[in-house]
Amino acid sequence: MVIAPSPMTDLVPTQMAAKGVTITQFDLESIERMGLVKIDLLGIRGLTVLGDVAEMTADRGRMTAVSGRQSAVLDWLDSIPEDDPVTRETILHGRTIGCFQIESPGMRATLKEIRAQSVDDLMAALALYRPGPLTGGLKDAFVSRHLAARGEPGRSDTGKFPDEKTRPYELHPALTPLLADTYGVILYQEQVLRIAHDLAGLSLADADLLRRAMSHFDPGKQMQTLKEKFVAGAWERNQVPEAIAVRVWELMAAFAGYGFPKAHAASYAQIGWRSAWCKTHHPALFMAAVLANWGGYYSQRVYLTEARRLGLALESPHVNHAGSQFSVVYLDGRPVLFMGLDQVRELTRRTQASIQRERPFRSFVDFLARVDPRPVEAENLVKAGALQGFGPIPGLLRQLAHGGWRGGQMSLFSLDEIPEDDWTLAEKVAAQEEILGTGVIAHPLELAAAQITAANALTTLEAASRLGQRVRVAGMRQTWRRSQTIQGEYIYFMSLEDLEGMLDVVILGDVYRRWRSALSTAGPYVIEGQVELDREKGEPFIRAEKIWRLE
Repeated sequence: MVIAPSPMTDLVPTQMAAKGVTITQFDLESIERMGLVKIDLLGIRGLTVLGDVAEMTADRGRMTAVSGRQSAVLDWLDSIPEDDPVTRETILHGRTIGCFQIESPGMRATLKEIRAQSVDDLMAALALYRPGPLTGGLKDAFVSRHLAARGEPGRSDTGKFPDEKTRPYELHPALTPLLADTYGVILYQEQVLRIAHDLAGLSLADADLLRRAMSHFDPGKQMQTLKEKFVAGAWERNQVPEAIAVRVWELMAAFAGYGFPKAHAASYAQIGWRSAWCKTHHPALFMAAVLANWGGYYSQRVYLTEARRLGLALESPHVNHAGSQFSVVYLDGRPVLFMGLDQVRELTRRTQASIQRERPFRSFVDFLARVDPRPVEAENLVKAGALQGFGPIPGLLRQLAHGGWRGGQMSLFSLDEIPEDDWTLAEKVAAQEEILGTGVIAHPLELAAAQITAANALTTLEAASRLGQRVRVAGMRQTWRRSQTIQGEYIYFMSLEDLEGMLDVVILGDVYRRWRSALSTAGPYVIEGQVELDREKGEPFIRAEKIWRLE
C-alpha cells in the first residue's frame, strides 16, 4: 500500500491492475526513492481462524459473524493467558497441526528438540528453523546451550554435548552482551544491527543498509564498502583484530540472507501460542475453523485426520445439519464437525440454499419432494453420506434409479424396501474420496494400519527429525509434478501424506523408471530414502531410493 501526502495522481502515474485495484506504474524501488511511504500488508489466514473460534465461543455452534462484536472478539483473544500448563504440553510434544507457523514437520520436530514451552521459545524456534541456522550448524549450538541453560539433558550419539558446543561462543568479549539472550547465536536481524552499530561503530543508517544488502536487497552493490567500514570500525572501537572482524562479518552475512526480524518472530509466536491454546481448550471449534478456512500448510485430509486423532466426531455434509462450509453442531450436547455442503461435487448453490431453507427432513422422500434436486445432485448426496439415517446407501440409490419424484409432490416409487446391508467402511471412504475429494469418516491409511506396521515405516514427523539418515515412510500421494533438468532428465516431486502430516519426496529419473508401476495410483505407498534439507524452503524432504505399494 502506498501513502501520499496529496492525491496520488499528482505525484505518480497509476493504472488499473488485472485484479481490479489501482496500482502505481512505478515499481517499489522507484516509489521509495520518491519518498512515498510503502507498506506491505499480509493477509494471514491464522488470524481469521482465531477470530472464528472467538465468535463461535461467544455464540456457540454458529459460524456467522455478528455485527459490532469485533471489540469483543479482540478482548477474548487478548484474555488468552501466555502461561498455561496444558498448552505448554501441546507445544512441547509438537501436537500443533493447524497452529499458525508451527505445524510443518520440521517445525514440530524443532519444537520437540528445544522442548518449547512458552511464547519466547516459539520466537526462538521460528527464527531458528530457517536455512541459515540450519545449514550453518548454529541450530545444534543453540539447542545444546538452550537445554543446558535449563538443566535438561541434551541429545547426541554419545549422550554428551560435543566440546565445541559447550564452550562459550565468544569470538570477542564485545559480542557477549549482544548475543547473550540467544546463547551466542545470531537469530534475529536486530542483532545484526546491534553488532554493526555497537561492535564496529556503524551508524544506524549504515547498519540498516547492511541488513538490507545482506538480505539480497543490495542497493548499489555496497557490500564491499560496508565490509571495509565494519572491519576498520571494529578495530577502532573495540580493538577487534581484522581476522576476527572478518569472521564475525562472515557469520552475519551467512545469517542475514535468511534472517528473521525479532518483531516478526514475536508477533508470529503470539499467534502460534494463541492457536495452540485454542486447539487445546476448544479443539472442536478450532479444527472446524481451520477446515472452514481450508487449512494451512497441509491438505484438508491431514486436518480431518488430526480432528479424528483428537477424538472429535466427524461427519460428511448431512442435509439436516451442514452449513455451506465446515461447522460445529451440538447434538445431545456433544460437538460434531460437519463438512460443508459446498464440498459436494456438482451441488449447486440453489440446491444448497434450498436444503438449508427447507430442513429438517424426516425421510428420503420428504427431502426429494421439498428440495427437488437434480438426479446427479441427489445421487452424489447419497453416496457422500449426506442422507445418513434415511436408509442404507444401496437402497437409496435403487430408489433414485426408479425415479418418479417431482418437486412439491410425494414420490411415486415404492417405499417398501427389502432390508439390506449398507456399504462397507472401505466402500464409503472410496465414495467420499470421489464425491467430496477426501474421506471424512476415515483416512485410507487407517484402513492399511496393519500393513504399515508390518513395513516398519516411520511417520512423516519422525522422519523429518532425522536429517542425513535413511528412513522408510508410508503415505498417500497428495501432489505431483515433474521438472526437466538442463540435461533433459526429468525429476519428479511428490507430497507424501500420512496420519501425522506431510513430507516432500524427490524422485530422480532412474528411480522413477525402476518403480514407475507402483506410482500408477495415489497410494498408499512405502518410500525409502535419505532425509535431506531444502535450503530455500527450510523444510526436510526425502530423496527416494525405493518405492512400493502397500497391498
